[in-house]
Order: sequence, then C-alpha cells, then structure tokens
Amino acid sequence: MLLYPLCLYLSNTHDVRSNPEEGKGRTDIIIKAKSSKYTSYVIEFKHGKKTDDLNNLAQDAIQQIIDKKYDSNLTGRIIHIGLGLYSKNVAMKWVIKQEN
Repeated sequence: MLLYPLCLYLSNTHDVRSNPEEGKGRTDIIIKAKSSKYTSYVIEFKHGKKTDDLNNLAQDAIQQIIDKKYDSNLTGRIIHIGLGLYSKNVAMKWVIKQEN
C-alpha cells in the first residue's frame, strides 16, 4: 500500500512499523513517537464490497484497534485511525486517546 512509504517520511521523529504483532494480533501500521512531544498513531484498514459500507468499515477498524489493544505498547497522545476501503473510495474515522 502507498501509505507505508509515505509514513517513512516521519522516521526522524517516529518508528514506523507495518503489520507488527501488538496486543492480541497484528495491526496494519503503527507510527510510534520517539518522544512524548509527538503523537503516536495506530492505523487499521478494512476492505469492503460496496461503497455504502465504508463508514461502518472505518468504525469497525477503530473498534478492532481498541478490542485487540493494538496500542498496548504506546504512551502519550495516541490517535486510532480506521480506514474503510472499496475500489478507489475511502472513508476515514479517528479517535484521539490520551494516555496518562
């Protein structure tokens, strides 16, 4: 996917990993901040069979991040990003999680 090479642009401030084992499974992309002044990201993709499903797929992706605890090794500010994909169409949802 094109997104992973674009994320590598952040390699000075973040560790970028594709399909790492985290929590109770494997997430698609984790962008872990090297410093607490930066935000970490967990990105999960869901592929659908029609355009009408995209928003639900994006929400399902976020729920999977939460349920499988893909952010278990992250601290500080974390953003969960869910992407619902079909053909050339995409829906994106995100949730900001603040760790203490």
